[in-house]
Amino acid sequence: MRRAAFTLIEVMVAIAILAISLTAIFVSEGGAIRAGSRARMTTTATFLARCKMGEVLEQVASEGLPAIDDEVRDDCCEDAEMEGFSCITTIDRIVLPSDFGGDDGDAEGDALSALTGGDDDPSAAIDSVLGGGVSSGGFGDLAMSLALPVLKPAIEEQVRRATVHVQWRVGSRDRELTVTRFLVAEQPPAVPGPTP
Repeated sequence: MRRAAFTLIEVMVAIAILAISLTAIFVSEGGAIRAGSRARMTTTATFLARCKMGEVLEQVASEGLPAIDDEVRDDCCEDAEMEGFSCITTIDRIVLPSDFGGDDGDAEGDALSALTGGDDDPSAAIDSVLGGGVSSGGFGDLAMSLALPVLKPAIEEQVRRATVHVQWRVGSRDRELTVTRFLVAEQPPAVPGPTP
């Protein structure tokens, strides 16, 4: 009675298949561990950015908007620092464009040319507005060019852009998460008018 057995070549092929399979498993496990670590670091950075932005909002609520641009480098959240993470917080004044889509001429000239298509005749402007110029944005351009010089300084004075950059290092690579929020100065409550 003969017994069936594996030959040396069959054993070597089986070991080679096992080695390739184990290598693939270990490589995918290493990728999963790196992805998990990256996700954990990004989650930590997100929490630190939220915490730091909360501190900025609290500071602005108590002190008001800063008059000049401000930049602070620190360890992110006060009393909740995380080793390896740092924050750069900036609060900048916003600067609106001097005109929205017009040339660099005077406001009245831009509005008139927007209404008339370049013709300097005021009656053409009236005809343009009344004859369908509103649909092409002529009246809107006129209103914007007249209102913008008045509104622009007030808006720029009452709005700031707060940006939190959370930075950390993974191996030899630097990572960064940036969060931006616009802050508006607290407005006084509206005074109700006289009731009839």
